[in-house]
Amino acid sequence: MGPPQGLAAVGRLVDTDTPEAAAKAVAAAIALHGTLGHSELASLFRPKEAGDNRERALLDYLRARVAAAGDDAALTFEYLGACCAAGQVDELERVTRDRSIAYDAVQACTLLREAGGAAGKDPRPLINVCDRHNLFGELATALLARRQLRHLMLYVRSVNRAASAPVCAALLEAGCEAARVAEVVSPLHAPSAPAVLGSMLDAECQADVVASLLEPLDGTHLAQDDSLAASLIEAAVGRNKLPLLKPWLDARKAEGLPPGAPNSEAIEGAIKQIKKWW
Repeated sequence: MGPPQGLAAVGRLVDTDTPEAAAKAVAAAIALHGTLGHSELASLFRPKEAGDNRERALLDYLRARVAAAGDDAALTFEYLGACCAAGQVDELERVTRDRSIAYDAVQACTLLREAGGAAGKDPRPLINVCDRHNLFGELATALLARRQLRHLMLYVRSVNRAASAPVCAALLEAGCEAARVAEVVSPLHAPSAPAVLGSMLDAECQADVVASLLEPLDGTHLAQDDSLAASLIEAAVGRNKLPLLKPWLDARKAEGLPPGAPNSEAIEGAIKQIKKWW
């Protein structure tokens, strides 16, 4: 039996449109895809309407192919598209989380950002893609547009604290209110704090927002990072906004930092500078 006859035989099984016939068609397609051609076989399974046996057969066929050829990014993208169309969110989550399966990150991100239905309501697959490939700005703007900032907050707090700086910058650039952005990135990830502060100051955020954002960065954080205070002060000085740090600087001084420590010297110097120039 040549390829045309083989495709016709699989097509007849698909056209029978029963679960049993669809299962046989999938088994034949998996076994003979190298001979009959992937594109030709996949086209036989294209569903005529959502939820029909062809849709299930297409998903089963593509799932098996991805399992056997996880390094084929184009094949994975085809499967992700089929899952989006069928609303198979759990499968989208599984595939995007599996680091042994290859896919084009930008293509997958765009697909999931634009997905409708169930795939557009569940942020887990998009979070997986963006976290794995450092597409933090894309994630932030997508979840902002979907009004899913609560999920973004949980991601920054529980999954990837280091994403707080690019997330903050992207949200502010997209027009999100500074106070709302502060909620998303709080409590601050200390290593990211200078970059976050810089973005907030560039957005002309209010003094009370800056104060509440920096408040958790107490003496414990300063003891772990000798350059933290200097980095925060530098971010403010470079934007001529040092007075906005005064409540935080005063609170840290009141804690009684070790004399001569780098953070102590930076804080004392900044307080003197504020008194002199403002």
